[in-house]
Amino acid sequence: MENTTVSAHAAPPSEADFRNLADALPQLAWIADGAGNLFWYNRRWYDYTGTTPAEMADAGWRKLHHPDHLERAAARFSACIAAGQSWQDTFPLRGKDGRYRWFLSLAEPVRGPDGTVERWYGTNTDVTETREAQEALRLSEERFRALIDASAAVIWNTTAEGELMPPQPRWAAYTGQSEEAYQGWGWVDAVHPEDRARAAEVWAECVEQVRPYAVEYRLRRHDGEWRDTEVRGVPVLAEDGAIREWVGLNIDITVRKEAEAEAERARAAAEAANLAKSQFLANMSHELRTPLSAVIGYSEMLGEELEDLGQAELLPDLRKIESSARHLLGLINDVLDISKIEAGRMTLAAETFDVASLVDDVSAATQSLIAKKRNRFRLDLGPDLGAMHQDQLKLRQSLINLIGNAAKFSEDGDIALTVRRSRGEGADWLTFAVSDTGIGLTEEQMGRLFERFSQADESTTRQFGGTGLGLAITRAFCERMGGAIDVASTYGKGATFTIRLPAELALHEEEEAAESVAARVHEITEGEAHLHDVVLLVDDDPAARDLLQRFLEREGFRVRTANDGRAGLTLARALKPRAILLDIEMPRMDGWAVLHAIRTDPDIAETPVIITSVVNEFSLAHVLGATDYLVKPVDWGALKEAMERYRPTEHEGSVLIVDDDPDARERMRRTLQREGWQVREAENGAQGLDSLDAARPSLILLDLMMPVMDGFAFLRALRGRPDGNVPVVVLTAKEITPSEKESLGRQADRLIVKGSMSLAEIGRQLRDLYARTDRTPLPGEIQGLIERLPS
Repeated sequence: MENTTVSAHAAPPSEADFRNLADALPQLAWIADGAGNLFWYNRRWYDYTGTTPAEMADAGWRKLHHPDHLERAAARFSACIAAGQSWQDTFPLRGKDGRYRWFLSLAEPVRGPDGTVERWYGTNTDVTETREAQEALRLSEERFRALIDASAAVIWNTTAEGELMPPQPRWAAYTGQSEEAYQGWGWVDAVHPEDRARAAEVWAECVEQVRPYAVEYRLRRHDGEWRDTEVRGVPVLAEDGAIREWVGLNIDITVRKEAEAEAERARAAAEAANLAKSQFLANMSHELRTPLSAVIGYSEMLGEELEDLGQAELLPDLRKIESSARHLLGLINDVLDISKIEAGRMTLAAETFDVASLVDDVSAATQSLIAKKRNRFRLDLGPDLGAMHQDQLKLRQSLINLIGNAAKFSEDGDIALTVRRSRGEGADWLTFAVSDTGIGLTEEQMGRLFERFSQADESTTRQFGGTGLGLAITRAFCERMGGAIDVASTYGKGATFTIRLPAELALHEEEEAAESVAARVHEITEGEAHLHDVVLLVDDDPAARDLLQRFLEREGFRVRTANDGRAGLTLARALKPRAILLDIEMPRMDGWAVLHAIRTDPDIAETPVIITSVVNEFSLAHVLGATDYLVKPVDWGALKEAMERYRPTEHEGSVLIVDDDPDARERMRRTLQREGWQVREAENGAQGLDSLDAARPSLILLDLMMPVMDGFAFLRALRGRPDGNVPVVVLTAKEITPSEKESLGRQADRLIVKGSMSLAEIGRQLRDLYARTDRTPLPGEIQGLIERLPS
């Protein structure tokens, strides 16, 4: 605003000037005589009230006051007039729209020469918005205080520097600290001694960096009990961006922590129970398959001999015995498959195969099932089915299961297998639809169809039999292969089960893992490339990792860990560790695949590998040099094929059978002698070694579970002999995975079965590996460790 000066020659303001000034004021203005009678109002008054001068005559202003406030306001005004004192009051006045607004009213007396009040000059200023804002603020404060009182949290505020200042009623009530005790940084004394350093350090960093405070620590309650609390604090900023104060709260999470701990204990107990169940099923499979081996083996051999003797009329009864035994074997396999699925140990063995050939194979394998109830089968193959890169065995098992179900629930009906190839979602997909004209399913039955140990209903189980595992296994297979299975049905008219799978087995899980591993490798290896005393621990069991890591670090080793095979392999290539402790059964990429990759990578092929696994039969046999596997009950065709690989060409082949089961030895002896082999027998490993002294066989058929000397001890002794390079085919009643089959041969430097070796023994194994793999002087801390280890 420009500076102005008062002209000495300007005329003084006139009455008109003052009237114009009064009308220009934003307030309502008025004048009263010495007795307080209002006789003049400015233009703002008339504009707001919508009245006229005539209406305002004779105390017309009283008509504009709210009835609830009129008498109080009039009395206070009259009292000030009588005393000749300045007047101030706040009350509502009605506007021309009929609404009341609040005004701050002021009046000042003007006295004459004799001191008598001659005039009162007054104004009314609209303060409605101010009062509303004040009321809103008051209500907000009341709500905030009510919230604080109702909250179970300990709410606090500090200065900009982060110091707790009185009053802090909630903090004092919870902790029992006095104002003097908690003031400033005294609140730290109420934090658990083990948590104080971190709580104070994080708080100081947040105050310095002006960022939210988030931490958990134990806080002493007023009764002396330590309680877990979750702490949050945020800075309150002024308009210029500076911190005005901090506000925060401590939430008591002790109950939640206890619940989480209980849930973790329950989870661990459930996992232990599940592991015990899986181990029980695996062990029982051996016990159950041993008698089944005899039943199936003798049935097949008797069938061949009956044909040779011309007594073919006895073959149907014999085939029924064999069929029943194989049915029982199938039930055992289903239970074992479910056990693997529940344990997360189901692996895939992808291979490339022709889809049409697979369908023909499935069709041939299910003809007897279809014909059993006089059903008719039809194949509907689309054009250009091409090839798939999937787990052929699991797909075949799934299709056979679906066709078997269709045959079971249909009689004199039609069963069709429809196969189509399509393009979608950026990939090729194969659809396999098995339809039938059987009993069909209701909506309720379809809702529980894929549950384990579940069929349509109890009457279905009684009438058609079965365990209710087949569809649950099929769904798990399909989902594991990146696809899905659906069902559509009309009750009484049949059902259609549709499997949809990608033509190429998806590797997205491995790719995602690789991305996270890359970040982990960068984090771990940055600045550590010069280290050569790192031990890499690869195990998907967090408890096992923690136990071994703590032991090894306590003993002076530098330990890096990976929770799956792919991460372990990537870290092994990046760190080039002195030794690797490797679990076998892991998701995504199992230990055998990791071991194979290590041994074929020239940069890390010589790295010592110690296997730590709960799989103690096949793994040990691999390490000890087993040449092949045959799973009991023995498939005689597979046995013949294996035998031909080892038959000498220059002279008659000889076989040594080492098995404690005389029936099993007899069956194999008779079969092999019929094929032209010379056969010797031994009922345990010790006798087998004695037999080797007499003559070296072309091949050894070895059972693992034997008294006196089992198959493991026999293998160790055999590989220690100068003439111990005899091919060995292991006969076992346990399952073997495709990845384990690919891992035949000596690939591991050591194998440690979990629970069979102490932690100190693991340390000694590492000492041996260090001494063997690197003759250069060891770092001082490692050398000191080795000297302290028991010999």
